[in-house]
Amino acid sequence: MQRTKDSKIILALSGGIDSGMAIRKLKEDGWNNIIAANHVVYDGVKSSSQEVLERAAALCRNEGIPFYIIDAQKAFAGCVIDNFIESYAGGETPNPCVICNENIKFTWFYDAVVKRLIEDGKASEGEEIFFATGHYVRLSEKDGNLLPKRAADRIKDQSYMLYRLPKEILKRCVFPMGGIIKKELASEASALGYSFDSVKESQDICFIEGEYGDFIRENAPPSLLKVTPGRIVDTAGNYLGRHKGYVYYTVGQRKGLSLSDGPWYVISVDSSTNTVVVGREDEQGRGEFYIEKTNWFIPVPESLRISCGAVIRYNSSETPCEVEVLPDSARAKVLLSEDKVITPGQSAVFYKDDLVLGGGIICRY
Repeated sequence: MQRTKDSKIILALSGGIDSGMAIRKLKEDGWNNIIAANHVVYDGVKSSSQEVLERAAALCRNEGIPFYIIDAQKAFAGCVIDNFIESYAGGETPNPCVICNENIKFTWFYDAVVKRLIEDGKASEGEEIFFATGHYVRLSEKDGNLLPKRAADRIKDQSYMLYRLPKEILKRCVFPMGGIIKKELASEASALGYSFDSVKESQDICFIEGEYGDFIRENAPPSLLKVTPGRIVDTAGNYLGRHKGYVYYTVGQRKGLSLSDGPWYVISVDSSTNTVVVGREDEQGRGEFYIEKTNWFIPVPESLRISCGAVIRYNSSETPCEVEVLPDSARAKVLLSEDKVITPGQSAVFYKDDLVLGGGIICRY
């Protein structure tokens, strides 16, 4: 997409410090036609509350930019929440933010705002409109390909969360916070007269306030899930105790097991038998696993083998690895240089020189 002086840009705005200061950064970068928007994803939670929406609207009034509210509840439920419940019901631990970014925020939501702009006579059919968020990530071109890149602030970097974005939409994406150091942002906001002291940081799962297991038990259809107490066994199959329902447990978990002679760690969750398998710390790690539903920002021919770094959970450290892309290109085998706790349902994201090459969903063992 070619930017001009009249180019429009839609900013996903929650009203928190990151997206709020993104307005200022966009203006400093010469964007003169900013449209802000928020989406309601789940009724009754903080992220979709009237307080949050009013705070964002007030910020836009002060900045002199239009603000739209999009009802995304139906689309969000059918894609993100259903996937979350089905994955947990299958004994996995999904990351709904990754799924939302791919299917809702950067795609469905963007299209919904563009549609509203056209209906209001503020945009024309086929007009190229950019899209900005407050994510801490950058974009970089390599060998003719546009790739996500780690943010300047490595602590706040969110490139992991965006690895599933369709690569064809990257050309319309703008990330004004990519070069910002978060700890410097509060003082900068204060100097400009902004106050975000009462605004909490965004949480990983915006539609749940409470225990994940409770949410799943209350929202899963009876045909998919029946949460009942079950057996806790060690890796040799020895009975150790009872659990309250397998959806309350995830691989690597240590707390909440109520077992003697600890510490114990969750090694695996078997949804078919309602069994939680636990072991000692040295039994947790694995050096080999498979991923599916891959998404790549680089050309991936059949049987490609890549030497790179793998991040196997958000905010975890990078581990050197070899990735062997399987013939169908939708799956890959990953060989880590050292054993790590591998959690089915989470994502493995691959990096080279801070660039995101691609990634996929970690398969069940």
